[in-house]
Amino acid sequence: MALPADATADRSGLVEAAVARYAHGLREAGNPLVLHPELWASCEKQARQILGECVDALHGTPVEVAQEAELASMALGVQRSSEKVPPIDSVHAARVLFDVGVGTLTEAAARLPADITLPRCLCAVRMLHEAIFTRVSAAAIGYESATLRDVGEVSTARRHQLARDLHDHIGSSISLALRCLDLYEAERAKGVTSTRDRLADARHALRDVFGFTRSMVSGLRVNELHDGLKEEIDAYSAAASDRPAEVSSRIDGDESWLPEQARQELFLVVREALRNAFTHARARHIDVLVSIFPDAVHATVTDDGVGLPHRRDGEGTGLTAMRQRVTALGGTLELLGGPGRGTRVQVRFPLDGDRDRDCDRDCDRDDGAGGTDGGVR
Repeated sequence: MALPADATADRSGLVEAAVARYAHGLREAGNPLVLHPELWASCEKQARQILGECVDALHGTPVEVAQEAELASMALGVQRSSEKVPPIDSVHAARVLFDVGVGTLTEAAARLPADITLPRCLCAVRMLHEAIFTRVSAAAIGYESATLRDVGEVSTARRHQLARDLHDHIGSSISLALRCLDLYEAERAKGVTSTRDRLADARHALRDVFGFTRSMVSGLRVNELHDGLKEEIDAYSAAASDRPAEVSSRIDGDESWLPEQARQELFLVVREALRNAFTHARARHIDVLVSIFPDAVHATVTDDGVGLPHRRDGEGTGLTAMRQRVTALGGTLELLGGPGRGTRVQVRFPLDGDRDRDCDRDCDRDDGAGGTDGGVR
C-alpha cells in the first residue's frame, strides 16, 4: 500500500532529519563508521532503510525486513572485518540509531489521530527493534565468518556456543520484550490495570540485548545474574507471564555451592523451560524446584499444560540449547510427559571440583566416556 503524496513528503523529511541526527551522534562519539567516507556510505544507506521502514509502519503500511537486507548486512560485516572496524563500534552505532529512531517516531506519532497513536507507535517501535536486530545479527555473522576465515579456524564448538548464546540471551530477551508489549496491548484493550509496568519490562529486556551484545562482541563475559536464582526466576516469570501468581519457585540448599558459570547456565536452562511453558503449554500452574547439594544439582520445571505429543519431529532450537548446556556441565536433561498430562523438564548435573580436569583428560583420550543423552528424544 503506497503512502499518499503528503505522507511521502513527511516520510522523506523525517528520515533526512533522523539520518542527520544519527551522523551527529556518531561524530560526537568518534565512531569510525562516520569518519571514513566509504564506511559511512554503506552505514547511511542502511540507516535510511531502517528509518524508512519504521516510518512506514507508523503510517500503517505493513513492513517486513527483506531477506536482501540481511544479506546486505552480512556483506557489511565482512567489509567491517576487512577494514578492522571493532565490533563494539557497530554495536554503538546500533544503539545511537535506536535512540534516534525512537525520538523520531515519538515526534511523528504526535501528528497522528489520538485514537491510533499508541498502537501505531508500538508497532513502529517493534519494527525499529526488529529491523536493527536483524541487521546487527546478520552483520555479526558476516564479521565472525570473515574473521574465522582469515585466521583459518572454524570451531564447531564455538559456532554452537554462539548459536546458544544468541538464542538464550538475545532471542529470549527479545521474546520477553515482545511478550510484554503484547500483554500491555491486551490489558489496555480489556481495561485491566496491571501490577506490572509492561513498558518498563520491555525497555529493560531490550537494554539487556544491547548489553549482552556489547559484551559478546568485545570478547567479554559478564555476570548474567545480579540477584539470587529465585529472585531472577521470579522476575522473569512476572515479566513474561500474564498470570505471574501461578508460577511458584523454590530453591533448596546453599546457592554458594554453585560455581558462577554453572549458576548462569542453570538459570538459562530454567528460563528457557519457563518460556516454553508460557508459549506452548497453556498451563494453569508452573512449579520450579531447584535442589542444590554439595556434590550435585537437581532442578525441575513442571507444568499442568497440554503436555507432549505422542510423536515429535526432532528438537527445537531452545531444547537443543538446553540439552547442550546441561551436557557441557556433565549432566543429563529429561523431558517427561504426554498429551494432556503436562510436562516436566528434569535437570541433573554434578558439582565436582575435579570434574573439569577429568573431562579434559577424557576428551584427550576420546574414549567415548562423555555425558549421556539424558533421555531427550
